[in-house]
Amino acid sequence: MAQTSTAVATLGDIKPESLNRTIIALAIPSVLENLLVSAVFISDTFLIGHLGDPAALAAVGISGSYLFVANGLFQALSIGSMALVARAFGEHDFAQARKMSGQSVSLAVVFSLICMVVLIPLTHTFMSLLINDPEVVRQGTIYIQLVLSTSIVAFPLQVMTGVMRATGDTRTPMYITLIMNLLNIVFAVALIFGLGPIPSLKIAGAGTATAIARAIGGLMALYVMVRGMSKLQVKVREMLVWHWHDVMRILRIAIPSIIDSLIQRVGFITFIGIVASLGTAVVAANQIANTIESLAFLPAFGLSVATTAIVGQALGARNIPIAELATSRSAILAVCVMLGTGLSAVVFGGAIAKAFGASPAILGLATMAVQLSALEQPFIALQNIFGGALRGAGDTRSPMVVSLVGVFFFRITTVYLLAVMLGLGLAGVWIGTAIDWAGRSTVMYLMYKRGRWKQLKI
Repeated sequence: MAQTSTAVATLGDIKPESLNRTIIALAIPSVLENLLVSAVFISDTFLIGHLGDPAALAAVGISGSYLFVANGLFQALSIGSMALVARAFGEHDFAQARKMSGQSVSLAVVFSLICMVVLIPLTHTFMSLLINDPEVVRQGTIYIQLVLSTSIVAFPLQVMTGVMRATGDTRTPMYITLIMNLLNIVFAVALIFGLGPIPSLKIAGAGTATAIARAIGGLMALYVMVRGMSKLQVKVREMLVWHWHDVMRILRIAIPSIIDSLIQRVGFITFIGIVASLGTAVVAANQIANTIESLAFLPAFGLSVATTAIVGQALGARNIPIAELATSRSAILAVCVMLGTGLSAVVFGGAIAKAFGASPAILGLATMAVQLSALEQPFIALQNIFGGALRGAGDTRSPMVVSLVGVFFFRITTVYLLAVMLGLGLAGVWIGTAIDWAGRSTVMYLMYKRGRWKQLKI
């Protein structure tokens, strides 16, 4: 009965007069959570930067692209889970919501095992393909393999927090991530620089700290779900016993997102390869700029999560006007906030970049990149909101098409043309990414406006 009353309250909050408040209430914890998620790797970048070793800083940056590939698979599973759980929640079918949650977690564990078996042995080869610097390759291999060592409980965290968000609970994932990040920072300081009897492990210390913190986060999320400390209590049996019909429903939605993710990751790796061809200093500067810009993504991502949850629940309740209204209001909020972050990047970009302990040469490049990132902020906002609405409805094919167009027509082509062929270097990289985001947001909006998502059966 408690779960039913909670669900009704959640649905009542998406009435037009309270919709703005609900969007913000869902978005703020998601923003804070993803700020904390980013802080795992931001803290590694920050602390490694103060070792004064450009090779170590470049290794963390390139390692992030490899882990980015793996994370995409679980983000895709999370999207499929969110769509189905939110739709069931909107229909008041809480037994189905619990069952879909359990099946999603079990799928995530299986995929985690596959990732560990496949990705750990390929780490050195991947690093060698991206950069011709033996020291960067050596340090990056150490870092990645350590982070992946706890994947069996770390990767499913994304799916479990996605399920929580689908029910309208964005606070619990935030608290889990807060604890995880505090532990990561404490462990990283002790292990990177050494503390008392603990020797300085440098980049190996960063990898070990991140691996332990991510594992603890995954175990906490599992405990919350099993104990019913969020809006759904999922029994262990619902995770261990597979129901193939439900698994296939999850995969039908997740597979286009997985393909979408693979397209984006292939594009991102190619993009990193272009950046790496410009030299170690450019890679290090780009890593600092990317780390800083990842903070600017957060408002748009948080509002996108809110849009996904509300659209899914509204369609479950057969209330299309609320789904449309939530999308338009989220888009306006996101653009306004992201224009503010763009202005902040122009004004404070240099000061923020300086905090990462970069050398003068790297600092100048990083500052320029951060300031250029202001060009893409409003387009990132629109792309995230309209994509979130489509995914909330269960339409994962349209975002896949947008990624295909964006990666191969916009990003790779324009970045290579501007950065390499026209010799603009890192400036060309960031101007090219701004063109990419502008193109993607336009195509995503057109996909949303055609309205196919309103009649989609999942």
